Amino acid sequence: MSIFTPLFISFLLSICAVYSQPLTVSVNAEAAILMNADTGAILFQKNAHKRMFPASVTKIATALYALQSEAVRLDDIVTIPQDAVASTTVQAKRKSNYSLPAYWLEPDAGHMGLKIGEQISFKDLLYGMLIVSANDAANSIAMQVSGTVPEFMNQLNDYLKSIGCQNTQFYNPNGLYHPKHQTTAYDLAVMTKEALKNPTFCQVVSTVQYPRAKTNKQETEITLVQTNKLLRPGKFFYPKAIGVKTGYISAAGHTYVSAARDNGRTLIAVLLKTKERNEMFTDATKLFEAAFNQTKVERTLVRAGPQKSTLKLRGAASPVKAYLKENLAISYYPAEEPQVKCLLYWDEVKPPIAKNQTIGKLQVVTDEGTLLAMAPLLAQEDVKATWWYTLTHLWKTHPALSVVLFLVIFFVVFLTLGRFLRR
Repeated sequence: MSIFTPLFISFLLSICAVYSQPLTVSVNAEAAILMNADTGAILFQKNAHKRMFPASVTKIATALYALQSEAVRLDDIVTIPQDAVASTTVQAKRKSNYSLPAYWLEPDAGHMGLKIGEQISFKDLLYGMLIVSANDAANSIAMQVSGTVPEFMNQLNDYLKSIGCQNTQFYNPNGLYHPKHQTTAYDLAVMTKEALKNPTFCQVVSTVQYPRAKTNKQETEITLVQTNKLLRPGKFFYPKAIGVKTGYISAAGHTYVSAARDNGRTLIAVLLKTKERNEMFTDATKLFEAAFNQTKVERTLVRAGPQKSTLKLRGAASPVKAYLKENLAISYYPAEEPQVKCLLYWDEVKPPIAKNQTIGKLQVVTDEGTLLAMAPLLAQEDVKATWWYTLTHLWKTHPALSVVLFLVIFFVVFLTLGRFLRR
């Protein structure tokens, strides 16, 4: 077991609060963020915490919650209920002051053409929702997971709060307009970060074309084509892209969440309210390339050699002086320079201490607790135990030998004292 000691050393305090330096990139979107999917580091942000309408990127959250639910499996056959395909007009919703169900479908919005009583696999619904942004598929998924759409929304909103999306409130699983259906670029990045941990989600959102199987209501196999242009051959194709989702409603403008990977590093770009559809693809590529073109740098936090910290051990004849054999350093991309803390842990060692013995360690961790670097602390020199500690330790570990030693000492003292008194 190690003993944690706060590291109050002047030359370390200077690096205990290292702040990131965001990328200097201009984007057309009204709100945007670029986040590292593994660490949560923010490389770029613009109005990232402003509450906005997400449109169909809402479906990322719907898929995330559905895939972590134990209520469904990919091969489940879903019978489409009437409420999943119920529809009304935009004008009727507005006239009702949005008291009509927010999930009811609207003319000209994305769909798979699902029919009441149609039997289709949950997997096909998932692909339909995420590839062609089918609102009827989103409603069907919600009902399959939770029984009703309102219950699904209650569960989804609670779940999103639990993973850190504090400025999100969704009123439907599909992203159709409701005046209170809002989120932020930051929250969407957090949702996507969580979703990318799921292999099924990653597979679906990276699929360019998907053959939807025949059903009892639709006898023709239909090929679903990806709406994310960064994945498709053409002007906007980006070879590092791995997903995720596009969206549009008039109140939200064009919305987009994208992910890209290069050299094992995955980044998430969120772009909300771009005026032109193609702007969101160019914005995403611009953000990704600005980040991926950076070269990693290394910063030495603690240099090798003697350290100011000393370990005061009970029973040691002198304090134990420590040293590092190698520099303690971290490497990072400039836009992801982390905020870190330096922690010192002493090992539970007992005297005597031998030179070069490991007596503790230094750790560099982020504010979230992620370990970035660690180095052992070694003893500079031998440290002897005091004679009293040695004697008491011997008594505890070898009581019989201690009795013999005590008798010998007593006998020597008795003889010496006897000679002195006879003089």
